[in-house]
Amino acid sequence: MAGMTGTFVPTYQGLSATDFVRAAPASREACFPFDVPDRLPFYRARNAIYHLFAALVERDRQVTVLAPDYNSGNEILAMQAAGARVQYCPVDRRLQLDPDVVARLCDRHRPDILYVIHYIGWPQPMPALVDLCRRRGMRLVEDCALSLLSEMDGRPLGSFGDWAVFCLYKTLPLPNGALLVQNTARLDALTRLQLRRAGAASVAGRTAELLVQRIRGRAGRIGAALQVVKRGLGRAAGALDVRRANVGDIGFNVAEVDLAMSPVSARLLDRLDFAGIRRRRVENYRRLDAQLDPKVVRVFPDLPEGVCPLFFPILVSDKPAAARALQRRGVDALEFWNDSMDPGSEMSADARFLRAHVLELPIHQDLTPRQLAHVARWVSA
Repeated sequence: MAGMTGTFVPTYQGLSATDFVRAAPASREACFPFDVPDRLPFYRARNAIYHLFAALVERDRQVTVLAPDYNSGNEILAMQAAGARVQYCPVDRRLQLDPDVVARLCDRHRPDILYVIHYIGWPQPMPALVDLCRRRGMRLVEDCALSLLSEMDGRPLGSFGDWAVFCLYKTLPLPNGALLVQNTARLDALTRLQLRRAGAASVAGRTAELLVQRIRGRAGRIGAALQVVKRGLGRAAGALDVRRANVGDIGFNVAEVDLAMSPVSARLLDRLDFAGIRRRRVENYRRLDAQLDPKVVRVFPDLPEGVCPLFFPILVSDKPAAARALQRRGVDALEFWNDSMDPGSEMSADARFLRAHVLELPIHQDLTPRQLAHVARWVSA
């Protein structure tokens, strides 16, 4: 099978043994959000979202949020579990909010918070949205879970809002980790949080997965054998009822909201070259774009200056079938946000279209020109 014994292109970046022994850089340029004084580390971004909105509900009692109808579901479940009321605004097929539409929905729902998602590294129209929040006296939360290291007009995404949430392990080779940044409004309830360490099985299990992914991407047959061993260990752990706090899944477990980012992630974070990671992602995106057949439908017409792309999103007619076909060829394409987690929500036609047709191609910093050519070949076939 090509995906197991030939070229393998993993969804996310992996870890190598050298990552653990690499010396921390003697000097490194300040990089947002890691240079923000009021930043709180969490195990997952949904945990940070829960605690942010729990603090807002504790302070204000009733909190209404206007959030995009195109979402993963994790952020919505976290807000609702914290006691916030969520209303929805539409996102168009280019994954953009229309400030005029948002303003009309603000007139209707009178939200306290505007929750903005920056998709896959591309910014929302922040100057207009910031101005809207200022005029209406609303607070602004930026969801940068998919947009770490991205900028708009030279300003980091996540620095426009009152608060911002980042998922670190989607862009960086970490087993877990998220940040909640307080830019303009410091909530006392957040400073009182007592977080606990995740279990060793959770951290070790995900770390092993990242190591195996890296090997599979470099040496398919060896990596495939290790993957089989890893799956066997996972099944054994399941049989022994070893509890793990997963990352990358869909769902919300209130029993796990007090998990802290692991010391392993914190150690690795101190050794990363953020500028180099951003540069490689941009290079890989542009390389894949140049090699894809022009008939492949891109979600975004171009890559603006300052964007650090998480994936290369394309539109396909049958997303599950396209993902399976690519996985058979060793390309671990991602089916992006298939379903809404809020059964009572009304999705716009554009949100339904995006859920049905957006497929994500890997372009992360680990990929080689040969792997990108492999992706282009089979996507264009």
